[in-house]
Amino acid sequence: MSDSFYTFSKISQLKKIRADFAVKVLLTERLQALGVSPFRTYLNTVVDRIDDKVHSSRTLYEETLEYVEKEALPDYAQGTSNVFSRQYSFDPKDRIEGLGLIEFENIIIDIVRWLTTAPSINLSNRRLRSLSVEDVHAALKYTVPDINIDEVYVTSVVTVGEERKMFNSRRLVEDVHASLQHDDIPYYHGDDVGVYSVAYSLQEHHLHPHLTPRDISNLVIDVVPGFLA
Repeated sequence: MSDSFYTFSKISQLKKIRADFAVKVLLTERLQALGVSPFRTYLNTVVDRIDDKVHSSRTLYEETLEYVEKEALPDYAQGTSNVFSRQYSFDPKDRIEGLGLIEFENIIIDIVRWLTTAPSINLSNRRLRSLSVEDVHAALKYTVPDINIDEVYVTSVVTVGEERKMFNSRRLVEDVHASLQHDDIPYYHGDDVGVYSVAYSLQEHHLHPHLTPRDISNLVIDVVPGFLA
């Protein structure tokens, strides 16, 4: 059931939602192959290279979203900006391997063009309307009528040392609804979340036979436009 977020149809669906969510999805998809988080990695900029005093430090997500909202393309100065693992650092040891300034600039350019090419994304901050659990259940069930949506569980884990421990497990309907109640559109990705047919299980044979984290993110992308005010 999974497919790429970079197809024309998927980008068209993202354009129907909100810029903050669309950027989160597209940027995370581009960076996760490099092991880079757009929320814990920073574009740091110095006034000059004499003292390397950082005057600007923003997450890659914040930086990308601003260019999308301005409908502008970046043109970074080599030597005074770069990508780091620590905020307000210009220490070479904190540089991100595998993601240089030019590579990040090209990623922003791609995302800006995808989202602002006509028909462009609606840049107004549309809020989610008030929803019940039943509203979310009906929308998800309509989208995947052949799947028992009541037996789809989202289970998240945290890594402590070398051990993976369960953090949370609840029905997909309840998990999506809880996020939407806080005006947050959930995006499921990475190794710390799994889709299971049994709650509170990390057993491989309990993995859902038809749905993956990408699939349920696709479901969210399909139903959320109908939830916007």
